[in-house]
Amino acid sequence: MIRNANIDDAAGICELCVQLGYSVTKEQVKDRLDRLTNDTNNAVFVYINDDSQICGWVHVFGKLLIELEYAEIGGLVVDRNFRRQGIGLKLMKICEDWAQEHSYQEIRLRSGGQRKEAHEFYRQIGYENPNWQQLFILKL
Repeated sequence: MIRNANIDDAAGICELCVQLGYSVTKEQVKDRLDRLTNDTNNAVFVYINDDSQICGWVHVFGKLLIELEYAEIGGLVVDRNFRRQGIGLKLMKICEDWAQEHSYQEIRLRSGGQRKEAHEFYRQIGYENPNWQQLFILKL
């Protein structure tokens, strides 16, 4: 079952973030979930199995720039024990539906260069990689 995430999902979402290699605390996830779920320009969905376990989550948000607008996937994680069961595809589909409901004409995502398996998944579900970019960050 897929549903909107809520504050009570923070621990499960946090576990999946850590599984993917992100260093984040349950409190940070809880705070961010609170802000995201109260912002209509963001949506976070969780996939719950029959045992009420969070097996995956996805975050989608709208991006409005001067030169263009689109929806973007902020993150997608499926528990390593539940991959290749169609969960990622279902989570991406709900984001595509959300984007269309919010009148976005395209959906984008970013994926780390080392995540080759994820890249293949995105290609298989119809996403294209039209260009190559570098990410620049300034820590504040």
